[in-house]
Amino acid sequence: MIAIMLWCGVLFVGTCTVSVSLLISDFYVHFDFTTHGRLTDLFLMDIMPESDLYVIQKIGHVTGFFILSLLLTKGGKQPSGLIWAVLYALLTELLQPFFNRDGRLIDVLIDSIGIFSAYGLCRLLRRRQRL
Repeated sequence: MIAIMLWCGVLFVGTCTVSVSLLISDFYVHFDFTTHGRLTDLFLMDIMPESDLYVIQKIGHVTGFFILSLLLTKGGKQPSGLIWAVLYALLTELLQPFFNRDGRLIDVLIDSIGIFSAYGLCRLLRRRQRL
């Protein structure tokens, strides 16, 4: 349980800190909370890479939620963990506009790639071990 809470904290910092580039380059974490989040941006579907950082961010989404899925499903043994992982992905995207970040529902789909890949890989490996 502690590992799950810590990893959720890591994901929160990564998704809500003011600047991902400063987080990556200088390990700089700063939160800029606002009560006027732009929730309409959640529905934008801009998935074309704007820079190398954009690609790194999306790889981070997949990787971060892959690890969360491993923890929440206990290595593919508890499928109910998938629901919690997807809900956390949704929560982080809904919170981002209130931290002067761009939250996107499309990122929940990208997070889900990591979530379901981890679960599927674990199930496949467990099935192979039984054979």
